[in-house]
Amino acid sequence: MKFSVVIPTCRRPDMLARCLRPLDGAEAEILVSDDSDDDRTRDLLAREFPKVRWLQGPRRGPAANRNCGAHAATGEWLAFVDDDCEPQAGWLEGLAQAIGDADVIEGRVIAPGATDSPFEEHVENLRGGVLWSCNLAVRRDVFERLGGFDEGFREAGGEDMEFAWRVARANLRVKFAPGALVHHPPRYVGWRGLWRRTWMIRWMSLYRLKTGQARSPAGGLLDECTLLLRQTVQLVTRREEPWPRRRVFAVAWRWFTFPLVLPYILYWDWRFKTTQ
Repeated sequence: MKFSVVIPTCRRPDMLARCLRPLDGAEAEILVSDDSDDDRTRDLLAREFPKVRWLQGPRRGPAANRNCGAHAATGEWLAFVDDDCEPQAGWLEGLAQAIGDADVIEGRVIAPGATDSPFEEHVENLRGGVLWSCNLAVRRDVFERLGGFDEGFREAGGEDMEFAWRVARANLRVKFAPGALVHHPPRYVGWRGLWRRTWMIRWMSLYRLKTGQARSPAGGLLDECTLLLRQTVQLVTRREEPWPRRRVFAVAWRWFTFPLVLPYILYWDWRFKTTQ
């Protein structure tokens, strides 16, 4: 079988059902790696999707959960999609058409109905070059050679960026397949979600460490200061870019939380360096 579709999930059976319905009847092995602590997902698959293979996830975050599905897969290619996404008609066919001599294929991701609200979270990949794990295919032997996703990332906070860095470092052949389309519906996060996303910045400390960018104890601090200044300048000089309200709010929020975030980053820089 050419494709094994790997879907990591955790306590979102309704979203998972919307992800699986477009894949009903697809000529592919479909595996759901489930980090849930209840039986709702397993019951859903037994009731509505009996051909889908259920796996008990390791409950160590999405990176480990994807690896769990990948290790159990038998296809020549691993196609990753997230449980809150909706593959569109012809998704697998679009990936297959792009194979050629490729090692890695990234599909197109759009967020239908996205707005300029600063409390809305959405992900898009319109031109390639990012390797988002919500629409990604990798030759199974290549994935195994790379060692899969880094399981040190315990949340969805940079594990696909780190994987993309290793892909680039290995000089692998990457293709963008615009015909392999996945919808990633926007999600309202509110103030609570905004605070949670703010403190997930600690995973950028791990990303810098893994990719050799943590040059000194103050490296993370300097990187964040430089990034914030760069974003502020871009906000003023690139007024034609989309989502102006979101961009203004994001920069203002980063300045507002700056005094709290800096010591937090310093702590996680130290912690990751001493535990990795």
